[in-house]
Amino acid sequence: MTPQIFKQLMRLHPAAVNIIATGLAPNRSGLTATAFMSLGAEPPSIVCAVNRNSYSYQQFIANQSFSVNTLSMDHIEQAQIFSGQKDISGDDRFTNPVWSQGSTGVPVLQGAVISLECRLLRQFEESTHCLMVGEVLDGHFEANASPLLYRDGKWLSLSEAVEA
Repeated sequence: MTPQIFKQLMRLHPAAVNIIATGLAPNRSGLTATAFMSLGAEPPSIVCAVNRNSYSYQQFIANQSFSVNTLSMDHIEQAQIFSGQKDISGDDRFTNPVWSQGSTGVPVLQGAVISLECRLLRQFEESTHCLMVGEVLDGHFEANASPLLYRDGKWLSLSEAVEA
């Protein structure tokens, strides 16, 4: 399989949009990602895949802590900012008042569907990316938030639940 065909296939996989963030002002950093999943409940842990060439990756490793914030439909602009679609970089990405400091010190997005505050347990490098395993130390949720999804270059929302 060629990388181009693989990329096209993966673009068709719908996924929740997340911002992974780390650091304290004025040295906060973050990026938009869809590669995130639950790993286990004992201890509560998650995995996210991050490109090793990104500036934020180096900050995650240096800080040994990060947050994963699943975006709501109200956060499209934040998704664009943290994916580099807007001309904003570094700590300036956090100037919007929707960001606060979580109980563990990591940046947390207010109004996110879920926000998980994590301690980096370990990392596994593979190809261009790193799988970061995080132990979830604290978490928050917004019960009425509708998750933002991404598929084939488009922002999507969930439709009504289907009865089986």
